[in-house]
Order: sequence, then C-alpha cells, then structure tokens
Amino acid sequence: MFGTKRTVFEQDKYKILRASLRDAPILSALTKGDWSERVAISQRRIKDNPNQIADDLRVGGALVLYRSNLPVAALSYVPAKDGSWELRRLGVTKTFSGRGFTTLLLDSLEKLARKSSVNSIRIPVDTYSPQFKAYFEKLGFSVESERTFATIFAGALQPIRMRKHIG
Repeated sequence: MFGTKRTVFEQDKYKILRASLRDAPILSALTKGDWSERVAISQRRIKDNPNQIADDLRVGGALVLYRSNLPVAALSYVPAKDGSWELRRLGVTKTFSGRGFTTLLLDSLEKLARKSSVNSIRIPVDTYSPQFKAYFEKLGFSVESERTFATIFAGALQPIRMRKHIG
C-alpha cells in the first residue's frame, strides 16, 4: 500500500527450513562466523565443527533461515535431561545482523517445541555479554537460578542458564 511503512520482514523475502545432516557445514559456518569476532578467545566453542553439529542433529535439530536462497542465520538445539530443549548454537551473518532474524528463528523454534509437547527452551548466556542477557530477557527468557555451565578454559567466565517456559 502506498505511503505505509513496510517492516523489515516484509521487505526481506525469507524462509526458515529444518536442517538435515547435510546442513552441518552451513550451521558451522554461520555460527562460527557470527561469534568469532564477538566472543573472547577463552569463550569460543571448539565444538562448532560439522562433525559435532551432525552428532547434535542426530539427537536434536536445527533451523536455517534463508534470504533469497542464501543461508544467513541458523540455530541448533538438543533435548535436555529435564525434557526441555537446549539451544546449542545461534548465528546470523554479520551482513544480516540486526534485522530480526534471530527473533524469527527463536519464534519458529518455540512453535516447533509446542508442537512437540516441549515445555521450555533453555539457553546458555555468557556472563560477560550483558547485552545478550537483556536481549533474551526481552524475548521472555529469565535467568534460571545462578546455575552455570562448565567450560574447558580455567578461570573463564561461566555462562548462566536462561529459560523460557512455553505452553
């Protein structure tokens, strides 16, 4: 309609697809490329390689967001012991950062979780990145006590666990 402002989502044609094992290299490239410049060396995940991602895909799943048939964002998840899904990876290419694609992926994951009778989604959030904690709080996640995850680096800041209950 002439004279009305269009949203980013209307301007950018996109589609979100479930990932297959063949998509493991795409997920690796998207998540490593996104975080490698934003994350301290001590916090970088060495498990973001195609083999580890393929292992996670066998037990969990992943979503890839395509814009004009080009993969620009992705996330992966695995089932947790408590019946929730744990977000393992999340990445958006630098070129498409800030367009709301992370929110779209998380909304899609939430819908998929509901269909699968999953009651919550949890995510590790690095304590040295308060902007990420604030972002996930805005999306309805909350800090789950002060539980932290172990890292392979001695003395590294430990991520906190955030959770969003869905139903």
